[in-house]
Amino acid sequence: MHIHNKIYLRTIIYELATSLKSSPQLRKLNQAAFLYYNQNMFKVVSKALIKNRGGKYLLLYRGDTHPNFPGHLDLPGGEVEAKETPNIATAREIQEETGIYVDPNSLNMLFTKQYKNTKHMLFGVTIDDIDTSIKLSWEHKDYNWMTLAEILNADTPVNVDPYYVDVINYLAKVSAT
Repeated sequence: MHIHNKIYLRTIIYELATSLKSSPQLRKLNQAAFLYYNQNMFKVVSKALIKNRGGKYLLLYRGDTHPNFPGHLDLPGGEVEAKETPNIATAREIQEETGIYVDPNSLNMLFTKQYKNTKHMLFGVTIDDIDTSIKLSWEHKDYNWMTLAEILNADTPVNVDPYYVDVINYLAKVSAT
């Protein structure tokens, strides 16, 4: 798919998602559009594990109308756009989804994993403020600052995002060392 078509498709999906109310028909249409997009595009998705100086990590809860894994725990992040580096894309997504500014150069690569047509990248960053004001985007309904133990002991829903499972496995491995 040509880059302009990709951007146009993403714009349509975004506009549809931001206009959703509680209509099951609109939610199904939005999920179908995301499914088509996710199955037919090679993409890089970068997310961030944000830790505050109090030792807690920022986790987001996807909105109930989110087309992928609604209501599930999530990390700030998203697709790397054309002509963006993963660091710049991650910093942009953090600001869009949480209102937190992060210098792209402060992001540290934690892991990369390839799935079919998607490359997952996880970055880590520590921020100084414990009481950072969070301004959620349409994609998320809530957030929580959690300790490592709370994250590792949280229930993992059935059919969870494989990216989230990779993050939990990474954290479990790091905590064991």
